[in-house]
Amino acid sequence: MKKNWLQILSLALNVALLIALLVTRWELMNTQTILKSNLDGIAYRLSDVDDRITNLSAKQREQTESLSDFSLEPTGLDPESHTLQADMSITLRRWTADTEVALAVTQNGRTTEQPMSGNGGVFTALVSLPVEDTGEVSFAANITAGGQTSREEVTSYSDLAVLLPLSNDSSGYGDPTYRGGNFQLQYDLGIRKQYGTEVIAPVFQVLKNGDSVRTLPAKISESTFSGDPDVVYYTPASENGGIAVSCQPEDTVELHLLCRDSFGLSYDFTVCTYEIDQDGTMVEEVWPVTDYNVRVSWEK
Repeated sequence: MKKNWLQILSLALNVALLIALLVTRWELMNTQTILKSNLDGIAYRLSDVDDRITNLSAKQREQTESLSDFSLEPTGLDPESHTLQADMSITLRRWTADTEVALAVTQNGRTTEQPMSGNGGVFTALVSLPVEDTGEVSFAANITAGGQTSREEVTSYSDLAVLLPLSNDSSGYGDPTYRGGNFQLQYDLGIRKQYGTEVIAPVFQVLKNGDSVRTLPAKISESTFSGDPDVVYYTPASENGGIAVSCQPEDTVELHLLCRDSFGLSYDFTVCTYEIDQDGTMVEEVWPVTDYNVRVSWEK
């Protein structure tokens, strides 16, 4: 009899423990649901605050910034003035009958200013940029109304080269090798064409330690293609589409593409630069100073 009571008591305790566990599990699930709901509510309120801040910032910009929109459309080169020609247009948010705008152009640290013509809040000017001054170029608008002048930054480019009729677009190449005193490299260079120009008389030039040691005609690559009709890939017109140069340890080898455009501007693209280490066991690429790495000059 006593044994039966102990079994019944044990069963009752197990049932009570199971009920307690189920209640605890339900309470935990309920707490989790409440917490998730609270977190969702907090996230929604934070998103709403972020939207309000964004809208407030936009309204503040509308109240404080005069510039609404702009466009810079290069049209080509002027061989007589040796400049890149471009149409600049800016649109103001607010203007009055006496509003005047002067365009400030800063190129390689030198700033020039010219008046813009305005009509209905839209002001335009023809911009002439000396192409041999490659490097950073920026544009700002000095806006005068009611006797007060304010300055608005319009846009900037890290290098004028990006606006030229021909620019270095991309490349494809095989790993360079150095064996038995011979440096070998296969390289395709993509040239982007703008303003209806063409690539004229392209040739590859090989420099060793700064001196020209070989010149190879360039041909359109048969292995590298672009889906962009304005980009053409060129490769050295050799038997295997590559270059070979006799070298010693610590020599530096540069590959350049020389060409000119339909406007008469000549280009010297530094395609790549490699250094052979002092042991003659490794070829290391020397990264260019800029992504464009081009020198230009006018035909004489």
